Amino acid sequence: MTLWRDRLYANPFGTMAAVAAIVLGILGAVLGDDVSRGMANSLANSADVVAHLWGVAFAVGGALKLIGLYRHRTTMEIPGLWVMFGGYSFYSLTVTTGLQVHGLAAGTISAALAVGCLLKVRLIMRQARWVAGAGGDGTV
Repeated sequence: MTLWRDRLYANPFGTMAAVAAIVLGILGAVLGDDVSRGMANSLANSADVVAHLWGVAFAVGGALKLIGLYRHRTTMEIPGLWVMFGGYSFYSLTVTTGLQVHGLAAGTISAALAVGCLLKVRLIMRQARWVAGAGGDGTV
């Protein structure tokens, strides 16, 4: 079995959360405020510019997460997770604000993904501290 398949089997949800960030980010970068009615409603006149910027950042965060995961580079994965956290949190807030009750499902899913990003960062950092304290060379 190839290395990428091993990584996919070891972390299927993290992989798909990153892929979703890349896909949604590309859509936001290309479509602007057309990517989300909730974002367009909640941000009014600045939605188009913000959606383009959000999209680029979100796609980059997802790419960093995947590269870090598949190349065993936590120094790339952690910033990717932080950017994904921001992207999912921002989307959760804007879709819920912009669509109110009609945005609760998408807002809840995005909030859960944001929390998942934070939990993964915490896990990586805890493992790094353990390795550093266990006489390792500090690399994870």
